Amino acid sequence: MWSDLGAALRAWADGAGAAGILVISVVDSMALPLPNATDALILYLTVQQPALWWWYAAAGIAGAVAGSLPLYWIGRRGGQALLDRRFDGRRTAAAVRWYRRSAFGAILVPAFLPPPLPFKIFAVLAGATGLTLWRFVLALSLGRGARHVAEALLAAAYGPQAIAMFETHGPRIAAVVAGAVLASAAAVAWRRRVAGRHNRSTHAG
Repeated sequence: MWSDLGAALRAWADGAGAAGILVISVVDSMALPLPNATDALILYLTVQQPALWWWYAAAGIAGAVAGSLPLYWIGRRGGQALLDRRFDGRRTAAAVRWYRRSAFGAILVPAFLPPPLPFKIFAVLAGATGLTLWRFVLALSLGRGARHVAEALLAAAYGPQAIAMFETHGPRIAAVVAGAVLASAAAVAWRRRVAGRHNRSTHAG
């Protein structure tokens, strides 16, 4: 049964191409969780047609953005009520301040990481905390773009071996890259805080 299902899915993917990636990515981002389905389609189709790696990656990115926008707008319209349900007054203010300072990275990193990390809540929070639309789309595109472009390039270069590598080492690679991004962001934030304190002390003196 499972072999027949796998054959049917491969046949569907062969016929759907980039449009199939787009549809699956939209559905996964907006409503029904389909863990790793978009990634698997990008890898599979790129192995079949390596020259179209960029097209398949772009379809995955576009689907992620299109599917996440409704969640962003839900957060935008009902943001304060959502935050009030999750936090009390003081904690709401603190959470909003933290998220506004870290919002770009808080979208980029989860967008890059593979499941099981849920991205939908980050899209809702981006709208709820007032992250501008262009920054949300840019952070999401960069995060998901880095993930899908890396997958597609490796599939184009190494063929079926890339699929096996992602199945075995994908989460570990993503965690290392995400850790490096977070460390860099923390270093930048620390330097800004130190510079701000220095400027305040200089003006005070």
